[in-house]
Amino acid sequence: MKLLKILTVIMFGISGIVSAQNGPVTAAGSFFNQTPGQITIPLTVTGFNNVGVISLTLEYDPAVLTFIQGVQNPALTGFLAIVDNALPTGMHRVIIGWFGNAISLPDGSTLVNLNFNYLGGSTDLIWYDDGSSCEYGDAAYNTLNDSPYECYYVNGIVTSDKKLNLSFLLEGLYDPDAHQMRSPLGFTSGPCSDAIADDVQVELHSAENYSNVVFTSDNCNVNSLGLSGLLIPASLNGSYYIVVRHRNSIETISATPVSFAGNVISYDFTDLASKAYGNNMLQMADGKWAFYAGDVNQDGSVDTGDMSPVDNDAGAYATGYLTTDVNGDEVVDTADMTIVDNNASIFVGSATP
Repeated sequence: MKLLKILTVIMFGISGIVSAQNGPVTAAGSFFNQTPGQITIPLTVTGFNNVGVISLTLEYDPAVLTFIQGVQNPALTGFLAIVDNALPTGMHRVIIGWFGNAISLPDGSTLVNLNFNYLGGSTDLIWYDDGSSCEYGDAAYNTLNDSPYECYYVNGIVTSDKKLNLSFLLEGLYDPDAHQMRSPLGFTSGPCSDAIADDVQVELHSAENYSNVVFTSDNCNVNSLGLSGLLIPASLNGSYYIVVRHRNSIETISATPVSFAGNVISYDFTDLASKAYGNNMLQMADGKWAFYAGDVNQDGSVDTGDMSPVDNDAGAYATGYLTTDVNGDEVVDTADMTIVDNNASIFVGSATP
């Protein structure tokens, strides 16, 4: 309790005066394919210049991690307090407070190492910011700018799963002039975050027998830049075809089976036609490759079966999040009909092993 009182004094000791100086970017580590046992999670900083006071709060699931202790960078002389607090929700927060002579640290330095016992499962490491719970001050304890929040605090994760990172573009949503996809879901990008473009589903198929589906994801997001990440069970350590399905695009498959031997697996469809099985992608005006659009009824081909519902909805002036809205502008009209007609005329369809 005494430590918490001291910590409260530290936190409220940061001045309400906001300095023109930006605060550092603080990132929690990400760990995949972990096995139970002790784990050290570094909190790293970039742009840590002339800092004299620190207040940080990191939330985690105690069913996955048990806090042991925090170990500060030796450069943090002065007073440091690191405590673990239980919340009524069942979650826990590690609260870090420090003040001392103002210091600077090289980019990428570890500010504090947090030691936990990892029990298994997955937990996000989420920075909790109510204004003063994540905050830095300069030598005079003036608050350093850390707005907008997402630019300055980077969440982490600890999980027994692996991570699959995919890069792909959807023809209907992609604007080659802007080099990004529209969001039929209505999301917009922030200064340090990219909007969700749409939902997709990812499958892994056996390299030996393509008809054997070894994993199917829940719906996962792809952002406006075409980046999508999802967790994969650690038990999948062979080689698999990667299949991406989207609600009105042609299913597209990796050209060859991809090895899942590592903790983090990455595959980029956008740079070469040969990244897709059968070269089954369309080159956009900026040179990027995209998945063909227009398979509205998801039967594996773009044809009259797709034209009819698009024509019908266009005639009814339909709007909203509809599969017939192929270009993602939330209006079904001639722009959508044109995409379907063009791809139907060249007999676009899925190509499978």
